[in-house]
Amino acid sequence: MRIVVRCQDARLARDTQVRLAAAGVEAVALPGPARTAPDGQDIVIVPAPDGDAAAARVFANAENALACIVALPCTNPPAPGLAGVEGFNGAIAFDAAPAMLAAQITALARVAVIEEERPRRAETARALNIAHPSAPEPRKLKALYIGAPSPVFLSLERALSEHGGLVAAAFSSFAGFDHLHDEPFDAVVLNGAQDSATAISLCAALRRNARLFHLPTMVITAAGDHATETAAIARGAEAIVATNAPSREGLGWLFEAIRRERRRRVAEQNIRALRDAMGDTRTGLFRRDAFDAHLARLAADHHMSGRPLSLAVLRVMPAPGSREANAQVWKQGFTEIASLAGRLMRTADCGAAIGEDIIAVALPAAPLKAARRTAERIASVAECTAFASGEGGVGPLVFEQSSVELQPGESAPGMLARALYALDVQNIPA
Repeated sequence: MRIVVRCQDARLARDTQVRLAAAGVEAVALPGPARTAPDGQDIVIVPAPDGDAAAARVFANAENALACIVALPCTNPPAPGLAGVEGFNGAIAFDAAPAMLAAQITALARVAVIEEERPRRAETARALNIAHPSAPEPRKLKALYIGAPSPVFLSLERALSEHGGLVAAAFSSFAGFDHLHDEPFDAVVLNGAQDSATAISLCAALRRNARLFHLPTMVITAAGDHATETAAIARGAEAIVATNAPSREGLGWLFEAIRRERRRRVAEQNIRALRDAMGDTRTGLFRRDAFDAHLARLAADHHMSGRPLSLAVLRVMPAPGSREANAQVWKQGFTEIASLAGRLMRTADCGAAIGEDIIAVALPAAPLKAARRTAERIASVAECTAFASGEGGVGPLVFEQSSVELQPGESAPGMLARALYALDVQNIPA
């Protein structure tokens, strides 16, 4: 990602750049008004150390960018609610712990890629005369509190009720996980003031659960318990608040995470619905004609934006020495592998089955190494998955992999042909 810091003060721009570097985020500082990013921009960060986001909007130059983000101090978070910071796609705490700052930027970049893909996918559907699926109804704001009673619970309940939401409470980790598996929540608050080990374990368990991985989490710690705070941040907590301390700051950043994740869920639901309308709901892959049309749109858009577009191609073959499967068994087995690939790619990615044994995956706003990782992930999971049909299984599988990145001036068919050529396969017509 090409990340740019924009503000008036050169020293502030440099300080923000250093803070981002400490979080493992490379950024270019462009102090002064209306300076053009020499290599383009994907994410624009505007620091507002005094907390005045309105004054910072003058530098919110998001031309051709995925997102424009305001960087606020930890002590001055955005206001609670679902409106967000006007003029920006989100907010980060520029003086937060490096791990938390990196996680905030990564999460906002993820949402930005998905939101950019949504209108592009809708355009492809429209070009194919496919009706746009209806949007889901907005869900009532809801949070879950887990742990012993605390004044933070009352603050949380009051903050959500002001915006038409409610809070459910569970006083044990077992009851809390039952709630999380039975009902959808916008956030979870873990009270670790008396039992920090359980709260940290719960926080880590959320990150290991595919369905709950992105769930915004706030952890309550005992006053001065920096060890628990550090451990919670390392396990993905978006906000930390000490017991009996004012909870305004923690709730402000928790609401920022709630807004971000609500946007992500809505955008993901939309692009999945469009994917299903243009593809096969069994596998989560596009039909070949829709994939070719969308890949061409992706290539055109990425040439204009200068962002990388990569493509991974996998050829599925029986392992040497294994029994040759009949056509029906192979077809069923390949469909299962295609379905597995559809679940292992990013939501913003699009894939298609090409011929009888090849799967292609296009990754918007992703470099070559991302395509290689995706191909390796699909292959490593699928190679150890034995599928069976009828009286016997196909046996072990091997995956040939090829990954390419869009080159300047290259067309979508040319990119696909180049990826297939590496597998010694001619371009397969739709």
